Amino acid sequence: MAASALLMVGVVGCAGEPTSSGGQASSDAASTDAKIEAIFSGSQTLNGTDLTYPEGKPELRLFRVELPAGGKIPLHTHPAPMLVYVQATDSGELLNTRVQPDGREVSSVFKPGESFIEGASEPHYVENKGDTPTVVWVMVASVEGLPTTEWIK
Repeated sequence: MAASALLMVGVVGCAGEPTSSGGQASSDAASTDAKIEAIFSGSQTLNGTDLTYPEGKPELRLFRVELPAGGKIPLHTHPAPMLVYVQATDSGELLNTRVQPDGREVSSVFKPGESFIEGASEPHYVENKGDTPTVVWVMVASVEGLPTTEWIK
């Protein structure tokens, strides 16, 4: 995520810079400027745990996950933190259920366009209780050789 933040800062820093002639870009050129909108940032997981990153050679991973209507990804954990974004268009909602250390289950529904952070080693499962597919984009801040998902039997 740090790399993503640096990229965003670099891109945002480019917007509105003076042109080579020393003045601001004309209004005609403004229509070709990139539009950058911050969608989400956070430093804690859904359980309120501060983010930690694994040791090793950093590796960012991006996944598109399509969960069919009625689909479920069973109980699992992730050894590295991940940022999850429920696609804003052509997607259903995502139900995320976290199993707490005392065995209680805490659930949250994420609507299209919403995001959240999943932490390392926090058991959970996700479901699509709707009647249309749910599409999520997942960015994992991991290290080379570390699995993305660890299944709980």
